[in-house]
Amino acid sequence: MKIKDKESSQVKINLNLDRKNYFKFINEVEKLGKELEYKSSTKNLTYSIVVNGVKVPNMPTGGWANRCEDFKFVIFLDFDNSLWWQVKTQLEFLMERFDLSPFYVFETESKLDCNNEEYGNYNCACLSKRRFFEVFEIQNETTCDIAHKNLPKIYRFRSHILRNKGKGNKPRPKFKCIIGNLKKTYNQPISSAHLDFIRKAYPEIPKIKYSNPDRLTKLWLSNYSTGSK
Repeated sequence: MKIKDKESSQVKINLNLDRKNYFKFINEVEKLGKELEYKSSTKNLTYSIVVNGVKVPNMPTGGWANRCEDFKFVIFLDFDNSLWWQVKTQLEFLMERFDLSPFYVFETESKLDCNNEEYGNYNCACLSKRRFFEVFEIQNETTCDIAHKNLPKIYRFRSHILRNKGKGNKPRPKFKCIIGNLKKTYNQPISSAHLDFIRKAYPEIPKIKYSNPDRLTKLWLSNYSTGSK
């Protein structure tokens, strides 16, 4: 266990536990917290305590990066626990707002809620190329996952990643649909490397008519561990 004192009376405690003792710790903290909160003076609540418990990433998986050879980036979006009609509406809005080519949508999980509406986890990729800061601008117009948006700020490769491999008992993301008009020709610059990857990994996907591929070939893949099931 590590205890670190910070400025302004802040204290950080780090400890690693097995499953049994993790839940024992949570239960004990909950009981102690209720007791001490009840005993505290309501006129002098000058300290706040937040306890976050996370599973240590130990499940291997892998994904593809949105980086291109010329230091431009395709657009990746990761939606978790989201209503499908809302995801679809956002993708259609982004295409019009930012003049983008269609989105490929991959599904990792989906269910029907109490209103018989589909919701789930969706990975979305648009092969139109943008500068680094422009990708964030596009993502910020959506409700996509915060951790996904912030990944390039902490990941040394400074790229967004979408999973393309299985993890645990879950298979790789399956192709769901294309958002966009397949009869139309799209002249936005797109990444040839990412397009080639999609066509090889998912040969059943309908072909989009692109007129301006960049002819670059390098694609970066990432192997990593996740704590989610």
